[in-house]
Order: sequence, then C-alpha cells, then structure tokens
Amino acid sequence: MLKCRICGMIISEKNYNINSSGVPEKNTLEEIKYCPFCGVTNEYLVSLDEKTIEINSSELNKDAKKILDHAMKLEVFNSEFYAEVALLVEDEEIKKMFLHLAKIELVHANIHKKMGGFSELPILTKLDYSKYKGEGGDRDLLELARKRELHAVEYYNKYRKDINDENVVKIFNALSEVEKDHVDMEEEAL
Repeated sequence: MLKCRICGMIISEKNYNINSSGVPEKNTLEEIKYCPFCGVTNEYLVSLDEKTIEINSSELNKDAKKILDHAMKLEVFNSEFYAEVALLVEDEEIKKMFLHLAKIELVHANIHKKMGGFSELPILTKLDYSKYKGEGGDRDLLELARKRELHAVEYYNKYRKDINDENVVKIFNALSEVEKDHVDMEEEAL
C-alpha cells in the first residue's frame, strides 16, 4: 500500500486503478505510476508511515487564502464541467475520460479546501454546455476542456509566486503537472 503526499489518500490493490481514464497511463499492481485520486505522478507516492505535505492554514496570509479560494472554485468549476459534458459526448472513451477527470478535479478542489482551512466547497451555478457542442461534436467539447486545463496550468504558474508557504507551492507545482497531463490527454483525443 502507498499514500499520496498531495491528497493524502491510501492506494491499495482495491483502488489503484480507479479513474484510470483520467491519467495518462493505467496503473498496474506491479507499477503504480499515478495517484488514482488526484493524478500526481508516483514521485509523490510514499509508504504509509511517511507524512503527507501539511499546511497550517492559520499561517497563510490573506492573499494566499484568496488564491486558494479561487483555486478551489476553479477546480469545482472544472469538475462540474467534466461531469456535465460527459453527458453530451458520444464517444464512450471520451465520456469515460471526462467522468474520471471530473472526480480528479473534485479531489483537487478538496485539496485546496483543506489547505485554505475552508469549511465547505462552494456551490456554483450550473451551466448549460450543450451550446458549446457545435458541428465539431465531441471535438468542440474536447477543445473547450483543453482550454480549461490550460487556464488551470496558467493559474497555478501565475499565483504560486504569491504564496507565502513553500508546501502550498509544492502542491501547486504538482497539480499544475497533473493539469498539463490532462491537456496532453485531450490533445491526443482530438
């Protein structure tokens, strides 16, 4: 068994391959390449007796809390986007990828919630994404997903320098890499 230093989840033979369509390569029992919950690479997976990356939210300044609040909302927004567009796509593999990405993005939102010491995830207004599916069909939604992931990468890269806690910066770096993986996966599906 392993533990993810980023999301804190325990990875076992029962869950090592959940969200398998939301990571670049499927895990095997012999080789776990990605956290099946948050999608980080195995460099962040450790034995159960090692610690996760901890953040004391009371030590974060006002700007850091605001950045984490916006990051949490961004990830909730992306999670809800993936869940909704999964209902609109026709290709079963893309549908599965979107459903798994929805779960991974929700884990990211919960990571930000914990880091910021927030009591709950925000409830956002539901949007109708069917208007984005034009003549390009699934490709239109893949392109929209790719743009959202690029925005997430840009967000993490832009604001990590404004964070007053090196552990939050480490987590931003790890999550930015996951979002880059998502961009690559969507580009491959295009």
